[in-house]
Formats: sequence, C-alpha cells, structure tokens
Amino acid sequence: MLKLLPLFIFISLVGTIVKAQPAKWEIVTSENYSNKEIKYSDFVYDPNVRTVQLYSKGGSKSIPQLNAPVVSLARQFPLVLEFDLFGDDADYYEAEIIHCNKDWTQSELLPIEYMSGFNSFKLNEFDFSMNTSVPYVHFIFELPKVNISGNYLLKVYHEGDKEDIIVTKRFVVYEKTASIASKMVDMRGSDRRLMQQIDFTVNYGGLTVVNPKKDFSVTILQNGRWDNPIVNMQPRFVRGHENVLDYSYYDGENAFMGGNEFRVFETSSVNTSGAAVSSTDIMKNFRKVRLRTDLVRNRKAFNQQQNDYNGGYVIGAFGKRDYWLESDYMEVFFTLKSETQYVGDVYAYGAFSQWQLSEENKLVYDARQKAYVGSAIVKQGRYDYMYTVVNTSNMTRDDVEIEGSFNLTKNEYEILVYYRGPGDRADRVVGYRLLKANK
Repeated sequence: MLKLLPLFIFISLVGTIVKAQPAKWEIVTSENYSNKEIKYSDFVYDPNVRTVQLYSKGGSKSIPQLNAPVVSLARQFPLVLEFDLFGDDADYYEAEIIHCNKDWTQSELLPIEYMSGFNSFKLNEFDFSMNTSVPYVHFIFELPKVNISGNYLLKVYHEGDKEDIIVTKRFVVYEKTASIASKMVDMRGSDRRLMQQIDFTVNYGGLTVVNPKKDFSVTILQNGRWDNPIVNMQPRFVRGHENVLDYSYYDGENAFMGGNEFRVFETSSVNTSGAAVSSTDIMKNFRKVRLRTDLVRNRKAFNQQQNDYNGGYVIGAFGKRDYWLESDYMEVFFTLKSETQYVGDVYAYGAFSQWQLSEENKLVYDARQKAYVGSAIVKQGRYDYMYTVVNTSNMTRDDVEIEGSFNLTKNEYEILVYYRGPGDRADRVVGYRLLKANK
C-alpha cells in the first residue's frame, strides 16, 4: 500500500509550520477511513460520504457541475460544495478554509489575512432524499470569498471536532496580473503521436522581479487533475526587456501523454438503458447496473467520435426536477476483457473516485471469463471513467497500458502561474489560462 508522507503540523505563537508535500495519488484502503490525518488533497475520509463535488457557479461550461473550482480574485463566482451522506439522519458539519503554497503545504498566512470574517462555517443547508431506494442526506454549501490569490483547501469536519474530518477539497483563486499566451504544438521524435506538448509565454507586466527563475513557478493540469500535473516549471528563456518568460521546450518537459477519450456510462433512467448499459437488475429495490464489456484500447486505432466530460460526471435522473434529491444510488458493474492478467492491480477511476484508487474501484481477474470484474456504487447520472494499472512491486502507475495514448485526444489544460515576490509570505497565483486541445 502506498501511504502519504506524514503531515506533522505544529503552529506556534509565531506561526512556525513544519510541512510535508502531499502525494499526487495514493491507494485508498479501509485504514484511511480510521486514520483522519488531514491530506492536502481532494479526499473523502468517510465511506458513507458520497458524490462530493466542488464547482464554480459561473464559468465556461453550460453544466455548472463540470466547472473547475478555479475562480478569479477580481470576479469570484460562487464556489459550491455538494455531497451526500448515506442514511436518513442528518449530521452536523462545519467547514474552514486553509491557504496553501504552490506545493499544497499550508502557508504561513493566518485566516485574518486572507478572509474577512471568522474562519468557521456551519453547513446548515441540507435536505433528505425523496422516493429513493437508498436514503441519504444531501448537503450544499456556498463558500465565502477570499481576499488574496493562491491555492486553498476546503476542510469539512464534524461540528466541534476539527480532527474528525470528512472531506477536503482543493480550489484555486487567481489574479490577472500576468497574461499567458499558449498553444498545443506537435512534439518531435517518436512520441509525437502519443503526447501533447503545451508551449506558452508569460508576460508578468509590472510585477517586481528579482530572479525570474526563482520568483515564478508554473503548474499545468490536464483535465483538472491533480494526480498527474507538471509542476515547478522554470522558463527556458527570459526576455527581461519585454517582461516575458518563455516556456517552449524540446525535451518533453511540458508534454503530457494525450491519453484516450474517456469511456462513458449513463444511468439517468431506470426504465431504459443508457450509454454502455447492458442490463439493470432490481434486488430488493436496490438496482444493479451491468455495463457492456470493455475492451483494451492500447495499440488500437483512435476513435474521436466519443463525446466525454474529460473525466468528470454529472448527476441527473430522467424526468426528475430535483435531481440532487431524487437521483438514486446504484451498484455499477465493470467488465474489462483481457486474455491475460496484468503485472499489477487494475482500477476503474475518474472524477467520481476523486482521481484516487480505492478498494471499492479495484477490479479482480476472473480466469473463467478472461476478464477483470468489479463494481462501484454511484448516484444516477452520466459518468466518465478509465482503467489504470498499478504495479504493486514498485508502486508505479500506468494509465496507458489499457487505454492507449494519442495526440489527437480532446483534452483541457490549465496553466497556473505562481509568484512570490519581495515581502510575500506565501505563493500567489498571478496568472491562469485554460487551453482546449483539439477542440
């Protein structure tokens, strides 16, 4: 099992912090639910808490649930957290907001420096599911605005006990101090058909710069994922007379595996089969949905006809007005055809799993079927997913072994420019750019 490095945090009267950088991804086991040590990442600490989404009410997407939790400091659209708690009895929760550095360690700043009011918020808005086989309580919380840019962690915990955490979610607030020009370009060499290279320049305008390669750092996200980012990018060229940093590389430092279009299934209707659904069984009012058999796509021809959500998901129930309360939970069964076993464990993953690999989403090999089989409990809606292989001997992860990779894949890239100038005690996000590749 891969464990996060321990995060020992001691805050003295003068604000001294001992920090450890969080892991990009990990395998989630039952031990994680009993150990409530905070993780500075998107994480669910209680198996009864489901369908956790944090999104911006305003953004480029027509469906708000697909908006990334990234907002402008000058025009902060409300960020909304929604989640469900299994059962028919509501619990009492509180939330706080933590300012973080570029590496997602807690910054030195005190809440009074980045917030206008007291940093404690009760989650008083909740309601009970209606006409569902699986009872749950749905919570919704609109985050307050913050006063400075940077990385932030939303922490939700049981009322009165900050150590009893149930959810942490990341979000980013950015300035428009620096401007970014970006484009996807073809790579050179044998990997050009597999990878997508993101070239860009940053104009830092009137920012005070002593050492550009020290003052600035850039992170690139693929499809909003924090489990495979490119971090701590330094400029290849500095054009000081123009206040421009150039990040055009030739060695793959700014390139991602293009991956494949995500697989999709839809369970919005209980009466008709949605996308990729083979059959639906009703077991004592609880529905089991079996998906069509998936095939390995690596080393196969690329198919760009699939319209996906870049790994995201949208909750919805056909014919229901209040879909957040009337959508039911179902057990969805995956089947991945494979003549032989992979060296390692196979998982189904996506935003629905917080991009983490949990025991629930782990598949097992059935020699009789010559297939990997597994299941996950999800709320009605439309979901993107993929398969990944984890080599347990050296704890490496391979997203391409099953899915393949193509430079023609439609992906979204987010460029975050971090800056710490003279006198700054934390990293600011001074520039942000969304780039749509092949769209």
